Amino acid sequence: MVENTRRTFLQSAAALAVCGVGAVGAQDGDEQDAVTSTSGVLELEGHSLLSDPPGGYGEVEIRPDGQYAVIGSYLGEGGSFLVDLSDLSDPTEAHRVPSAETTRNADVKFDNRDGFYYRSQEPNHEEGMGGIEVIDYGFDAGSVAEPEIVGRLDRPSGVHNMDAHYSEPVLYLVNSDVSDLQDVENPQTVSPGITVVDVGDPAEPERVTTVEPAGSNHDVVVDENRDLLHSAYIFGEFVGYAAHDISDPRDPELVGTFDYKYRPNYAAVGEVGFELCHYARADPREDLVVVGDERGTGVPGGKHVLDVGYEEGSFEDPVHMGFTHGPNARDQAEDVDLFDWTTHNHQVVYKDDTRLLVDGGYHEGAVVYDLSDPTNPVPAHQHVTIDGVEDANGPDWAGDAPMAWGANYNEERDFVAVSDMFTGIYVFRVSADESPVVSVEEQIDRDGDGQIDDTELDRAMSYWENGETVPNTGVAGDNVEMTTERFQRIIQLWQQGQ
Repeated sequence: MVENTRRTFLQSAAALAVCGVGAVGAQDGDEQDAVTSTSGVLELEGHSLLSDPPGGYGEVEIRPDGQYAVIGSYLGEGGSFLVDLSDLSDPTEAHRVPSAETTRNADVKFDNRDGFYYRSQEPNHEEGMGGIEVIDYGFDAGSVAEPEIVGRLDRPSGVHNMDAHYSEPVLYLVNSDVSDLQDVENPQTVSPGITVVDVGDPAEPERVTTVEPAGSNHDVVVDENRDLLHSAYIFGEFVGYAAHDISDPRDPELVGTFDYKYRPNYAAVGEVGFELCHYARADPREDLVVVGDERGTGVPGGKHVLDVGYEEGSFEDPVHMGFTHGPNARDQAEDVDLFDWTTHNHQVVYKDDTRLLVDGGYHEGAVVYDLSDPTNPVPAHQHVTIDGVEDANGPDWAGDAPMAWGANYNEERDFVAVSDMFTGIYVFRVSADESPVVSVEEQIDRDGDGQIDDTELDRAMSYWENGETVPNTGVAGDNVEMTTERFQRIIQLWQQGQ
């Protein structure tokens, strides 16, 4: 890979020498106001590859007290991983509960009772399991060092995502396979959008009810501040955002929807589109909801800001306010680009009264967006989550790292946890400081010694060889031009370091 990277680098440089100046990262068709500075900085506090079984990591969830995180897995036999965060600079695997290779555990959630967490189950083929498992790591039979699977709910169609109620033993489950909208338990009907499960007895989880809209609901997020459940319907008769009242946790009632039907599809990077609604999470203070779309091929999905009471909108009738793509978004035309530049799971964070959004942005790594103006969200700062990649097993289907899955903020201890499918767990501090803009040379020369070694070059190359913006070298769509002179200087510095 090193030789191929060098060759691509030199070929790119030669092309620039012939063609002259080339702009980096411009978003054609972007009609938003130009932004020359942004707020939002991510500072790495800690990282761990964990035990890194083959197959790749999934979602990350932080316990409310901030002392533990749990991470799921995707394919392989990874299972679930409990991470001790008592020292944020040194996240440490406390245990791993393996899974069968036939079953993936993409999502994980803590119960409000100390000592339980849940993991989802999706079958990879006919021998795989579908449903949820209850893991006791200190409530009764299990411990942190010796966890026990104490309960299970069978759902043959699988569970892709879920969330737990903040005070009641209740889980909200959503569909698995978007290609099959039929309910496996009752093939004559369309899958329920939400399934409510009572886990009062962890050994015997019990279905309580199902909730409309029917169809392929991709994810649900419990909103403790408002007693609402936020849903993202990705496929089917209804595609879009839905809000449910959960003041009665076991009997959600539909409040309102934002329907993608009759809205434009994605046509070009930088232009708003509405397809494959994937994840929805509300602002904890203001009446705004941020909704992300996930398009794995072609034009990537971006993030929408919905007004649900901020100005003219409401939860009954949300109004679209703003949109952005990821900082380096481009057309996903090749097989190796699968899901690279679409956004993923996010959370709104306030720092010094500044509204920010943290995101696990797949091939973007960890990203913070400046949401000060909800009509014009702007990518502000990145950390490319490739720490330890040279030792990582990772998924064999997802191209190259970075491939960040999700970002979660913990208010109790003021940190962000990010999971990457290849490289494990990251702990960041996030601030509202002005986002740094560095030269391309400074960004690639990671150790600041004035020379570029093989490792530094390799870390930058996933961006250079595809013509994308090097992270943090300017606001997306407004980056400095990559001149031939500057590019030649990079080559010279690298050669001096050999």
